[in-house]
Amino acid sequence: MVGLAARLRVLHGNLTLGAAIASGADPRLEDLAGVGPARAARLAAAGVHAVRDLLRLLPLGVEVAPAASTVAAALRAPRGVVVRVRGTLERTSLARFGRRSILRLRLADASGRVEARFHNQPWLQRQLTVGSEVELLGALEGSPAGFVGPRVGTAERPLPAPGALRVVHPALPGLSAEFLGGLCREAARREAAREPEPVPAEVLARLGAPPLPRALADLHAPTSIGSFEAARRRLALERLLELQARIHLRRTRAAAGAALACDVSAERVARARAAFPFAFTAAQERVAREIAADLGRARPMRRLLQGDVGSGKTAVGAFAALLAAWSGGQAAFMAPTELLAEQHHMGLAPLLERAGLQSGFLSGSLGARARRAVLARLAEGTLDVVFGTHALFSDDVAYRRLALAVVDEQHRFGVAQRGDLFDKGCDAHALLMSATPIPRTLALAWYGDLETSRLDEKPPGRGSVTTRWVRGAGAKDGVERLLLERAAEGERIFWVVPRIGGDDASEPEGSAGRRAESAEERHARLLASPLAAHGVELVHGRMPPAERARRLARFRAGLARTLVATTVIEVGVDVPEATVLVVEGAERLGLAQLHQLRGRVGRGERPSWCLILGAASGRRRFEVLERTADGFEIAEEDLRQRGMGDLDGVRQAGVNTEGFEEWGGDAALLDAAARLVAEDARVRAHYVARTQRELTP
Repeated sequence: MVGLAARLRVLHGNLTLGAAIASGADPRLEDLAGVGPARAARLAAAGVHAVRDLLRLLPLGVEVAPAASTVAAALRAPRGVVVRVRGTLERTSLARFGRRSILRLRLADASGRVEARFHNQPWLQRQLTVGSEVELLGALEGSPAGFVGPRVGTAERPLPAPGALRVVHPALPGLSAEFLGGLCREAARREAAREPEPVPAEVLARLGAPPLPRALADLHAPTSIGSFEAARRRLALERLLELQARIHLRRTRAAAGAALACDVSAERVARARAAFPFAFTAAQERVAREIAADLGRARPMRRLLQGDVGSGKTAVGAFAALLAAWSGGQAAFMAPTELLAEQHHMGLAPLLERAGLQSGFLSGSLGARARRAVLARLAEGTLDVVFGTHALFSDDVAYRRLALAVVDEQHRFGVAQRGDLFDKGCDAHALLMSATPIPRTLALAWYGDLETSRLDEKPPGRGSVTTRWVRGAGAKDGVERLLLERAAEGERIFWVVPRIGGDDASEPEGSAGRRAESAEERHARLLASPLAAHGVELVHGRMPPAERARRLARFRAGLARTLVATTVIEVGVDVPEATVLVVEGAERLGLAQLHQLRGRVGRGERPSWCLILGAASGRRRFEVLERTADGFEIAEEDLRQRGMGDLDGVRQAGVNTEGFEEWGGDAALLDAAARLVAEDARVRAHYVARTQRELTP
């Protein structure tokens, strides 16, 4: 009866979906078999609201199922290469750690034995019988080599036949990759043919891309690797066309806006520069003139300010805030993390007070009474400059006259999030700042509606930074000697570890098969080392803000000369006395992120060191950092190594799509999309109309 009931539910879902298609209505997610209210809610939380969204949910890639090999042959294969082994299941063991678990199993054939482990999949043990024949499909890792989360094939659930294609879909919270892939294939089978193709056939032919309906079908159920790659190329063009439509809309709306025309007279600009206790660099002077010219017009400023770590972007942002606030407007200074927002507020509040302005701070962790007080002052206009996180654009935040929005580390916010903040003001000026230099190709794709400024000069008096990838026997002894010497001289040391705690069984293991050390564990080790005599503190993102601020203050004051931290200190922590940065588990961090972390040292006059402790898997990144400190060169290399990721940033607030779509910085696709939206009225109307529908609540 259960089997019959299940088949009837599937049949009902198919009939409902078919009826929706026949009527011309857009089918709902719940019309797909297996999608009830709970799963529909999980999909919606990830940005998938309709069946057509499933069509465009880009796979991670496509695999060709390999033939089975012996265990011995698989163990000789290079690490990272997908292999397939068949053998007898000798044993299984399950270890639980609260709500987490690790399942281990051992497989053997005549040539040898291999182990596999599965994180948080205890149910798998019930599906496996010791003594039965099992297949494992995946890549071997660590030493001794073993599988981590491979696909499992049994007589009841066999793996695909050798040579079969398998499209790899992403997993979403509460939804497995297999289930999501099935939904995408069903949606493509039923809906792909209904999709219109607005791009002229001759343009598609020139770009080597199939029509959109064919591409959507081949994306989720390709007949060959070639058809999959061609489909992905057409979907990359689709994303670029949608992005160019957004840029067109933003440019059109900004041109029609009426922003506050600030007082940017020579006297007012000179007064703003004089508010700082240091002279601007030539680059800061140039950018300040560009920003002042923008603020003096009634058309809203839309400017992107790029500058390497330590180039003085925050001062330029504060300069803009002074001009806006002195002209009767309010300025909002938004940062992606509470720590960075706190640092901006603490660093700039005295300057703003001397300039006769009132400033405040707003974040999600602020107490109810303090939050109400800040909101009241914003609404009545007695708060001139407010610092905060994404809480600055919460629904209950109202500004009397928001004239300027400064967004620091803007690449960490989605386009929709930035737009929410701008909408709080009547055509507010917008200054987007990034310490991660943006490659030329990506800047053209993502920021085509913005004017750009570049800080290519650092303030004088900065010491050199030497970067070394530390490896080999005895290397850590040398690191410890250097740290003791620097601490004894009164200098400060950052020790960065990516993980917070040591009790997370789901964390990946190191290159030698050992679990990567956590910040808490490293802190405990240093407290038991000679460095403890100079004070050792720990900070991370889960720590209460007041406690985190207290510990950072001790570090700044030299009461603790070593600070163990997660990447929460990547931006915004300015301690000129810090001369050594140690990054542990560095293979787990991206090139741009490592460069950002390196910016925590070299802010004073003394020579500084960046010491990288990482596995050989990060060799390419580490060698780039050893070779150059040029953030723009590093950004280009980071783009080459990682691909584009999520282009328009709209989905950053939902599913993380980085890596789902790698269009490779293809200039031909980008140029075609820009030209089509600019010159083809039919194409422009199609994508602008779609974008307007998506942006309408």
